[in-house]
Amino acid sequence: MIEPDIFAPGLEGGVSLEDVFTAYFECRKHKRNTYNALAFEIDYERKCVELWEAINNGSYRPERSIVFIVDHPVTREVFAPSFESRVVDHLIAMKITPLLENVFIDDNYATRKGKGTHYGIHRIANHIYKETMGYTQDAWVMKLDIKAFFMHLNKISLVNGLTEFIEKNYTGADKPALLFMLRVILMDKPQKHCVRKCPKSKWRKLPKDKSLFYSDGKHGLPIGRLTSQLSAAFTLNELDHLITEQWGVPKYGRYVDDMCLVAKNKELLLSVQKKINGWLSERGFTLHPKKIYLQHYAKGVTFIGGHIMPGRIYASKRSVGFAFTQLLAWNKRLESGEDISNTLPMLIAQMNSYLGMFRMFDNYNMRSRFVHRMHKDMWKYMYLTTHYNTAKQSA
Repeated sequence: MIEPDIFAPGLEGGVSLEDVFTAYFECRKHKRNTYNALAFEIDYERKCVELWEAINNGSYRPERSIVFIVDHPVTREVFAPSFESRVVDHLIAMKITPLLENVFIDDNYATRKGKGTHYGIHRIANHIYKETMGYTQDAWVMKLDIKAFFMHLNKISLVNGLTEFIEKNYTGADKPALLFMLRVILMDKPQKHCVRKCPKSKWRKLPKDKSLFYSDGKHGLPIGRLTSQLSAAFTLNELDHLITEQWGVPKYGRYVDDMCLVAKNKELLLSVQKKINGWLSERGFTLHPKKIYLQHYAKGVTFIGGHIMPGRIYASKRSVGFAFTQLLAWNKRLESGEDISNTLPMLIAQMNSYLGMFRMFDNYNMRSRFVHRMHKDMWKYMYLTTHYNTAKQSA
């Protein structure tokens, strides 16, 4: 394969300054309290103009990322892009998300407005209900996971595929700028210009095929970028249509590289599994051999943080365990007398995430148990709304 050329879009094919500002304000909604966002905001007008000029004259290149290891839900490497890079990601998403929405199936849950884990869990539960005629007939559930998916993405194939898709479907005058941004970002090697935020020893427990630091430069996208998420959704879209429209399993859902299939016929699922593996192997991927799950629906299935049983959905044991582990970590900091004022936004965000999870699964007792295990000094910094729904910062 020939690496795609990266060219300057020029003024006639450039993106508008208005769109750059729109992307900035959209990005700021979610990251305004972070250090990088605040640093950008101090002089955001000048910085947006400089970014606009860099994109249109072809000099834009992604800034360095911060890379670290997380251990939940699994150990993985995350690249946190600079705020400027986030703005560019939002700019690209503004342009291509409507095009992608036109071709995605409804049961592709990740990185889509109005979808997500809550939607996906309930869709799979509904698929099971319908396939079993209200839990009165037999059905089987298969779960599949692609091994080290992001690290095996072929960047040249991806850029060429997205270029063809955009050339065919995008009619905006700034098409050259859009293609330029995609090529620059997707062909970037962030591992060559990043800052590690945890000791190198943390990488020892991470398999080499899950780290960009061992990549050949032609494969692998950083986990943590919006463009990586959109690229993943685009890459597996063809497989979604094959499974649901040609291979006979319409009761199906996918969240990034986690797939769940429901059917009355166990042999059909095994046959489709082989077809999926064949499709993946042709593109340099493989199913994770230790994450293939096939059982009768009555035994339950764990999918994207929820455990689905006939007539009931629970938070998975792993999700609950992680929530209480993180609460314990905050409690220990408070017990030591640490002033957590500087990390208050993180505290509020995490508490709302866990309370929201318990609320999503309609588990008031677990929510109450979680709240009553909070350290007494936590109430100096925050309070909870009625029925433990939301955590808010104290005045």
